[in-house]
Amino acid sequence: MTLRFPRGGTFVFVGTYFRIGHWTRFTRSDRAIIIYNTDQPDRLAKNVARLERGGHAVEIVYTSRALRHRHGGNGHVLESPIDVARFRPWRLVRPLRPFTVGRLSRDIRSKHHEDDPALWRALAGRGYRVRLMGATCLAEELAGVQNVELLRAGAEDPAAFLRSLDCFVYRTSARWFEAYGRVIIEAMATGLPIVAGRDGGYTDHLRHGINARLVADTHDAIDSVERLASEPMEAARLGMAARRCAVTLNREELPMRTVALLANVRPRAAHDPRSVTAF
Repeated sequence: MTLRFPRGGTFVFVGTYFRIGHWTRFTRSDRAIIIYNTDQPDRLAKNVARLERGGHAVEIVYTSRALRHRHGGNGHVLESPIDVARFRPWRLVRPLRPFTVGRLSRDIRSKHHEDDPALWRALAGRGYRVRLMGATCLAEELAGVQNVELLRAGAEDPAAFLRSLDCFVYRTSARWFEAYGRVIIEAMATGLPIVAGRDGGYTDHLRHGINARLVADTHDAIDSVERLASEPMEAARLGMAARRCAVTLNREELPMRTVALLANVRPRAAHDPRSVTAF
């Protein structure tokens, strides 16, 4: 049996969760790119070392400016794209129902802030409806709480799920740095007002009071939700601004940066969400 390995061209390794195999020692590449999309510097270092031992010059592409800063790197930034035609508002007027808050993510505890059960209990106790997809890991902590619906990850189409909400609230554990937070960009594209923690790669695209509300703690999050529930015009303003930002990012900036990466040139600076006008 004859084994054949790639000679030349560009190798792109998406993520560092899985290790890169020894087969790379038998290949040659013009470029070797690792897309660094989770905060796992130890795994990144091992993958870079394996490629370099095989004679590959490695480029690291970051999924957010925040992650690049955290890592101390200087490579390109290329966020994970979304389909803004799929993730879009479907209604002009909020239906008659209790104000509904929620989020979606992978169904692991580190994707949820340590104080999230207290947040959801407090909001549900105030009469808001809470829908959480990817949150069965909180079942024991939220057992018996009325107005809280816990769904397994993937239980509903994510675009349809987001359109069932009136506000998207997102924080992660202090032990987990959210490298990008694609779900937040999906919620922004859906036109939802965003209430989010202040740490994470998604903050590259959020500006407090402009297209989101960034919160420091649980009391701040509760106050933000209550304000949005009582001020529908403010909620709509934030949601529209968030939608504009997501559309500009995915339809204008990301294609430009992708071409720049393939051409191996440095793209121009990213937009400031405060100045976005395209919808």
